[in-house]
Amino acid sequence: MSDHVFRVSRRSRLLAAVALLLLPMPWLRAEAESNRPVPAFVADDRVCFIGDSITHSGYYSDDVLLFYATRFPKARFEIYNCGISGDTAYGAVRRFEEDIAIQRPTVATIMLGMNDVRRDLHGETRTSPEDFEQRRQAMEFHAKYMERLAGRLDALGCRIIFITPSIYDQTAKLPEKNYFGTNDALAACADLDRELASRHNGFVVDFNGPMARINARAQAKDPSFTITGADRVHPGEPGHMVMTYLFLKSQGLPGIVAGIDVDAVSGKCSGERCTLTNVKADRSIVSFGCLAESLPFPVGSRAAPALALVPFMSDLNREPLKVTGLDPGRYEVLIDDQPVVEAGADELARGIDLALNERTPQYRQSHKAKAIRDRRHDLISGRLRTIRAVEHFMINLAKDLDRTNQTAVDAFVAERLQKAREAGKLYEAGQLETYQQWHPRLAELEAEVAAATDTLWQACQPKVHHYLIRPKT
Repeated sequence: MSDHVFRVSRRSRLLAAVALLLLPMPWLRAEAESNRPVPAFVADDRVCFIGDSITHSGYYSDDVLLFYATRFPKARFEIYNCGISGDTAYGAVRRFEEDIAIQRPTVATIMLGMNDVRRDLHGETRTSPEDFEQRRQAMEFHAKYMERLAGRLDALGCRIIFITPSIYDQTAKLPEKNYFGTNDALAACADLDRELASRHNGFVVDFNGPMARINARAQAKDPSFTITGADRVHPGEPGHMVMTYLFLKSQGLPGIVAGIDVDAVSGKCSGERCTLTNVKADRSIVSFGCLAESLPFPVGSRAAPALALVPFMSDLNREPLKVTGLDPGRYEVLIDDQPVVEAGADELARGIDLALNERTPQYRQSHKAKAIRDRRHDLISGRLRTIRAVEHFMINLAKDLDRTNQTAVDAFVAERLQKAREAGKLYEAGQLETYQQWHPRLAELEAEVAAATDTLWQACQPKVHHYLIRPKT
């Protein structure tokens, strides 16, 4: 194909994506019929999650890490949060060398668009030719720098996963001003993601389409429901849990934590993703040791509402215990001599799921791992990434500032902080205060994150547990 033909076809695809912003269309768009399965992460991968505030402060990348640590504790790899609040594809290219390439990624995910589409250009009254032209230009600019970002990652030999943007909720009845049409623009960004994936041998995980459908179903019953936050943009922990589900599901990961099946009559047993030892069984008492390969995923209380929105437990987090051939009656299940559940012989024959049973030692172990993950999240999202945001948007853009002179940089930050306070810019002031407090301890913070990561993987290592099923007296 000649260079001229390539340029024409590429521009045609871009204009087709841009045209989606200009046409009357349903807000809920269908995603591509199918995407290639996204390869699972493997030991020694180095994964950069590139994005804006939804990545910077959100939980989905940390939930993905926690899932892998609990499900595949022997296959350690690294995840790096490369999100910066307020960023765009252009910004990601501008910070590429110092913030992304420096991590030497083998895999990178890209979720950008929320800021690129310029929410302020949308709304039911923004219908002038000038508005359409500005939206077209914003989309064209986004496409240009998404292409450059993908090219930079290609040059590193990096596998690319394009994540379609999480939704802007333009349908919920919320007090927050509604920049209606923004999610249509994000859906066009999603189409661009698919096009880029086809050109760069990448993969696609769709957040936008499924999140929009979840919203539509729930809002049919409650018009004020939203999967995002009250600002229509930033999902809370339930929304991030939905995003985590969509990401993990796209990778085709196993739904079984550990599956146990014992016949009390014959003593025959089988274990899925676990090893059973010392099995002793008769029609009333069964005992065995179990070394599982993984832990149940610890769903926190703040993320738990997501379980009513997506089949996370049935698809990705099952821990079945099945015991057949027991005499009729009630039984108690003990693990390591501690009662965890009571069930009838018929229930045990059908199988009970232990994944959300708070009494099991494996549940407690996984929640200790989650506490480590939460601490790591706070260090990264609340401190390290905020330091990077100040550098990216303020320090690196300052004219005539010698960025190699930390004394000069500190004076610049102090002056800008004072101006932000005087102007009532509380968010900016908060970012600058974080920089002032924690940048001097940057090496200490990075070491603490590294130690937390080590501790997280160590905390998820398998342990042998002893099961006893006996009649309830």
